Amino acid sequence: MTEALLNDDATAQREALARGETTAAELTARYLDAIERAQPTVNALIAFDRDRAMVDARASDAHRAAHGARPLEGLAIAIKDNLDAAGFRTTAGMATRRDAPPAPHDSTAVARLRAAGAVILGKLNLHEAALGADNHNPHFGACHHPRRHGVTPGGSSGGSGAAVAGALCSAALGTDSMGSVRIPASYCGVFGLKPTYGAISPRGSVVVSRRLDHVGVLARSARDLGLLLPVLAGFDPACAESRAVAFAPPGAGPLRIGVPALDGIEVQPVVREAFARGLDALRARGHALVDLPPSRMEPGKARRAGLLVCEAEMLVEHAADWAARRERFSPALATMLAWAAGKSAADFARADRVLDEAAVQMQQWLSACDLLAWPTAPQVAFAFGTLVPANQADFTCFANMAGVPALSMPLPVDADAWPVGMQLIGRAGDDLRLVALAHALTA
Repeated sequence: MTEALLNDDATAQREALARGETTAAELTARYLDAIERAQPTVNALIAFDRDRAMVDARASDAHRAAHGARPLEGLAIAIKDNLDAAGFRTTAGMATRRDAPPAPHDSTAVARLRAAGAVILGKLNLHEAALGADNHNPHFGACHHPRRHGVTPGGSSGGSGAAVAGALCSAALGTDSMGSVRIPASYCGVFGLKPTYGAISPRGSVVVSRRLDHVGVLARSARDLGLLLPVLAGFDPACAESRAVAFAPPGAGPLRIGVPALDGIEVQPVVREAFARGLDALRARGHALVDLPPSRMEPGKARRAGLLVCEAEMLVEHAADWAARRERFSPALATMLAWAAGKSAADFARADRVLDEAAVQMQQWLSACDLLAWPTAPQVAFAFGTLVPANQADFTCFANMAGVPALSMPLPVDADAWPVGMQLIGRAGDDLRLVALAHALTA
């Protein structure tokens, strides 16, 4: 097996496995070696178990030989550490959970991966409690951008973005409450899909917000998202947030793609320029662009309301530790939760209504077109130690509040430039349409 295969997308790896050019055991071993080499500089994983991964990889090879290949047979997947994977602690990047017993069962998403033949490599670094977007974790160490130590990969699924971009796994699971899959995808130059709300069951995850949380996927190609989504999606009757989503077919022919004005959001020039080239690429493929008005609601208002909803619900999710071990929360997280603790039930209800306003805005935009195109993040990756931009999630939060699918795809940039992402957003169930468009633009 060549080293180049580690950098290939999961679909190419799946084909190489099918042709017998490599084995699950060899692919897994090479990724584990790459993880060990990268840990001192990237720190993408909180935990990995070489022995168990190799046992599972050899079992995958045996299954292929005896019964044929399952959809993800032998692919090496890494899991954000707020999703249960049997045998691993689920820390959510928190000191309060360092001494938790290993999870006895897989989360629904991880169980679906295993049933499809995937090999689980380990648990990925994340922003503390999945509430933040730079992955400067005070308990498990910062996760760094694979291109440069000292630069954020984004968050909260920073380990997921870094591991995929750094060729440390075939693909990765993340979670997204207001942009936590798509922001690291944008910063790291990979593909990230936040599916329709409930399409992938969040059962077995550490909750940030039941209304806003989505389990998502990060990968090195759009076609990989199309490979993984059907495996992961499906109604889970044991999960209140799960939905039986009927995915619309990708369709054919030109689309009417709405472009909401960027008014009121400070966007770096490099992002504006790359996004303009992305819109040119859509026009060149025959799609019609529809200019849409800016949000009637200032995006920061929506983002701040979403943050209060998350903080309030986390006071419930982490109630026992908040009461007994508050000193194990970082000062930053403790300040956020203490602020929410001082709010009233009416404050929470008002914030929830702001989320409804954001959902209506998204619905109105989508009623005027087939899909939306927007930048993923207003800025590119930045160095740790600099001020974290408050507006990181201004473009991503609306899709969570509306429960609609959103995909971040990398845009062409100069070789020495930091990656920039373009976001494609559709109606509920349009996930495969977004994947097909992203594939057409990048294949």
